[in-house]
Amino acid sequence: MAYRAPHTVPAEIDFPAPEENEGDTRLKHLVAPWNGNTADAVIIGMPFDHGVVLNHGRPGAAQGPTAIRRAMLRYGTTYDGDHQVDFRDLRVSDAGDVEIVDEDVPANHDRLTAALKVILEKSSVAVVFGGGHDATFASVRALATNPDTTGGINVDAHLDMREVVDGRITSGTPYRRILDELRLPGSNLVQFGLHGSVNSRDHTEYAKGQGVHCHTMGQLRESGLVSTFEQELGALGESCDSLFVSIDLDVFPAALAPGVSAPGVEGPTAEEGRAMAFAAGADGSVRLFELMELNPLFDIDERTARLAVALLAAFLAGLATRGKNV
Repeated sequence: MAYRAPHTVPAEIDFPAPEENEGDTRLKHLVAPWNGNTADAVIIGMPFDHGVVLNHGRPGAAQGPTAIRRAMLRYGTTYDGDHQVDFRDLRVSDAGDVEIVDEDVPANHDRLTAALKVILEKSSVAVVFGGGHDATFASVRALATNPDTTGGINVDAHLDMREVVDGRITSGTPYRRILDELRLPGSNLVQFGLHGSVNSRDHTEYAKGQGVHCHTMGQLRESGLVSTFEQELGALGESCDSLFVSIDLDVFPAALAPGVSAPGVEGPTAEEGRAMAFAAGADGSVRLFELMELNPLFDIDERTARLAVALLAAFLAGLATRGKNV
């Protein structure tokens, strides 16, 4: 029987244990139920989107974790041809999903934090499938045993810097809460891939006033998207012991990612997304990787789910290079 982290239930999708064709190892063959032992990466799903609804987004991201796992059954090998890395020897486990408590946002966040604390004690990296982006507060809370030496990059169309008003915690509030409640220094946070017409001046000025590094898509086209991401990740690693990289799939244009809570009109290419995910996996300071806001109710031909799996595969390929000269 698989070991259960606190407040979790088995995922709806079971991955096949045996390899079907020798020499053709698929991503689905790599993943096993978590037994509580040490692992290179442990997956956990957060099937909760009430924070999205409260933020006037499209409901459906609660089904995101299952959609990503379902796409994993049909897509992705363990070989990254771009980097010539095979990650078939990684120990990757699935801890299932957080057991959701109705529409209680704080209670569900508490459950994710408790589960992740256990996972992070026993694995090199925790991988979170979302679910609304509000849950990133709970993820970072589990990681940030010392906020001063914790940092990360939010790859997102949106700043998510809204204030919590009357206790209303939404998918638009996580990074404001990370700064205000967790006391993460603003200089330890990078907002990356911001779209040009979806963030208010007040929220932008607040973030910059806290020392947050903010990069819009227009600016990244000038500076070089992947190289800037790598530079920011490297700089964070010099001052922080533990890093997170959270990718909100709405950072990609709707042509690539129609199945999200708030579709966008600009964004990185799939190749740029994979390059960022690989860099995150290769960086030994990154202990938390998130794929958030997949909404299968609006997906087309599993386009967004397959993109999420491609990002996961690139991250795992990067993870397999840690400590190696690749």
